[in-house]
Amino acid sequence: MSVIRSYARRVVLDILGTFSHPANGIHLLNGHRICKETEPATFDHLLKELSKQVSFIRVEDAVNMIVRKIQPDHPLVAFTFDDGFEECYQYFAPVLEKYGVNALFFVNPNYVEGNEEYIRHFNDHVVMTPGKRPMRWKHLKELSDRGHIIGAHTMDHYMVNTDDETILKEQIVTCKDMIEKHLQVACDYFAFPYGKLEHANRQAIDIACNHYRFVFSQSDYKHYFSFDGRVINRRHFEPFWPLRHVHYFLSCNKQY
Repeated sequence: MSVIRSYARRVVLDILGTFSHPANGIHLLNGHRICKETEPATFDHLLKELSKQVSFIRVEDAVNMIVRKIQPDHPLVAFTFDDGFEECYQYFAPVLEKYGVNALFFVNPNYVEGNEEYIRHFNDHVVMTPGKRPMRWKHLKELSDRGHIIGAHTMDHYMVNTDDETILKEQIVTCKDMIEKHLQVACDYFAFPYGKLEHANRQAIDIACNHYRFVFSQSDYKHYFSFDGRVINRRHFEPFWPLRHVHYFLSCNKQY
């Protein structure tokens, strides 16, 4: 995104967000990372202000309500995070626990246990976020023991729109097996990388739905479901975004 376009977007969202209020519904927010070394203060402040207008709920409760097609009479917000950066363990989980809720962290096992060369390539050329560190299995086990949920995000943050069934099964199914082996808990949640609907094909969704209870995108946020009701849609946000911007995105009236 160009500097001019980014500035214009920020101005528009500042204006729209000033007059926006969170809509009734179940909002699954999906973040990734910190921006500055001001965490956890920035995220804590965001949640403090958001809590004045929404209720935070545990992510498994949010998912079950969506599956049952419940439409609450007030705004409910739950949190997921993709890619498994160490700040999820250091910053996001402790702040969410302060507000009495958990998060669903989607991870890539080869990044979790990657060597320095793999980590650098993943950061610089796959997710385009240089300098990050992955959560390791010890972090994920502790988070799981504390009531957070660990989900699958493919082995290598792989875009699952290939026609090669062998690769799809390796990326989608082996990911589940690895998480369950290391954490000794069921892995029921899968989110396909990059998140837009065109980043996954029907074959990949079929494989994912055959092995996981719940599958997620990060797209088509106005609707709870995509792929004929088999995929739950989430809304992208980042913990460092201004409150007005988050208000605007939460003002969407979602539909089943």
